[in-house]
Amino acid sequence: MLERAIENQIQFEHPTEAPGADYDLAVKQFSLREIIYRRFMQHPLAKWGVLGLAIIMVACYGAPLWHTLFPNFIQLPTDFDLAQAGKGPSLAHPFGSDSLNGHDIFSLVLYGGQLSLIIGIGSMILAVVLGVTVGAAAGYFGGFPDALMMRVTDVLLTLPALLIVPLATRIFAADNPFYIALIFGFLSWQSIARIVRSQFLSLREMQFTEAARALGVPPSRIIFRHLLPNAVGPIVVAFTLGIAGNIVLEAFISFLGFGIQPPQYSWGSILSGAEEFLIVGNWWWITFPGLMVTATVLCVNFIGDGLRDAFDPKIVN
Repeated sequence: MLERAIENQIQFEHPTEAPGADYDLAVKQFSLREIIYRRFMQHPLAKWGVLGLAIIMVACYGAPLWHTLFPNFIQLPTDFDLAQAGKGPSLAHPFGSDSLNGHDIFSLVLYGGQLSLIIGIGSMILAVVLGVTVGAAAGYFGGFPDALMMRVTDVLLTLPALLIVPLATRIFAADNPFYIALIFGFLSWQSIARIVRSQFLSLREMQFTEAARALGVPPSRIIFRHLLPNAVGPIVVAFTLGIAGNIVLEAFISFLGFGIQPPQYSWGSILSGAEEFLIVGNWWWITFPGLMVTATVLCVNFIGDGLRDAFDPKIVN
């Protein structure tokens, strides 16, 4: 349905007028990939979100390279200078230094972003796999499997994440980003499953689905080839919003002391260390990591809005 709606979209152009000839109607048909790309690039904020997120990821994951190239400007997380402890932003330390050992906040933010982004993206990849599997099966087959899986999903949705996550991270190694991503993923798939199920409940009654069943197409092919592409838009939006939400959740639990802890750093653990020194005027220690979390969440949300419009077959440019 989505492919048919998008690939049938055409653009009409008038060629250059030839002497003594009337205008001819030229028809150009765009491919699915071209239509999605054009729609995404026409979104006012999506391309800026991609640019901003790309800059943040290159800066964070390129931190070891930046340290090699600029050792006096980008430090390692283990480097510190007690003489510079508690100093505000300067040319040597653009984000200032902490009040404990004199760590460079700018360097900590870059290295901390590596774990925060891994946890946010990795957890939602797991959530999408689980949510799409459960939602597609429940929505397509219906009946008892649908009722059973949705009741389990409803029960899991009632679990308070702010209580479960700290407890789970304390039990399953709080300082291991892999386990934190797993915990976040297992607590994030339920909303995606409900979204996919609602899409499949309507799509399975469409004529193209009935035609595929009449031709003897296997259910797995109908689900993944005919139905799932039509639910990509809501899934992508849920995926991007989930990344933003899990980055904030990681920052929150690390701030409470249940997540990543030194000598490993995430944006949340940096904020946690700054809490007790805020009252003595060390505003930069908490401000710059907080701004990085805010900027990343905004970029991810802008990208999600652009992808939602790009994959929506109801929009005709």
